[in-house]
Amino acid sequence: MAAVKPLSEISAAIAGSLVSTRHWGDASYISLPLVYPSGSFVTVSLSYAPDGIRVSDGGFAYRETESFGAGRSFANTARSVAEGYGVEVDRRAIFVDVPVDEVERAIFDVSAASKAVAERIVAGLPQETEFEISAALRERLERAFPGAVEHDCKLVGASAIEWDVTALARVDGHKAVFQAVASHPVSVFKASAAFHDLARLDDPPVLVGVVARTADLGKHHAILAQAGRVIEVDAPEEAFRRAAA
Repeated sequence: MAAVKPLSEISAAIAGSLVSTRHWGDASYISLPLVYPSGSFVTVSLSYAPDGIRVSDGGFAYRETESFGAGRSFANTARSVAEGYGVEVDRRAIFVDVPVDEVERAIFDVSAASKAVAERIVAGLPQETEFEISAALRERLERAFPGAVEHDCKLVGASAIEWDVTALARVDGHKAVFQAVASHPVSVFKASAAFHDLARLDDPPVLVGVVARTADLGKHHAILAQAGRVIEVDAPEEAFRRAAA
């Protein structure tokens, strides 16, 4: 039996990879194991301030919301969230100035506030639901692949993360994943992350993103198309069979 590493070594190795730092110009940046809606990691910056150290999100929450076309919502939402965390807000950043011995606590507060602001704004954006696409997709697939489709499945990717997939078809000895994707960036990024992880499996399935209209994806179409094939939900059944081949 192979020797088992002590838990202390395992946890120390993992902890070291969860947080990364870099220094640029007059500031240091710390990437934390907190994730914005787009899938990018929350990052805070440290710089000198008259009263000690300024801990700031560097405007990352603002840029996150701007990437979803909701930058104008940042100021009001950030002010309402910041109060609960004891931090401050300017036009584009969340920050607080603290003595050196309070920097650790400030990092927690600023990063949590930054993440909360981005999540609140993105959650309130209007979007067509993936459920609507899923309902239409179910009918399409049942006709294209009668008796060979599972709906609302879970697949484990190469990272060991378990992903929810809309449908799984078994076609000519291989699998094809069909994922309902709304036009909203959150849905696109989520599907893209799942596709990239599933593509790294030893025997990866064919990956197909199903959308209402490709034109509605705008610049995010390229992100989804890099990860898998893209097809409109009202495409002919033969198009679904070709996509799964």
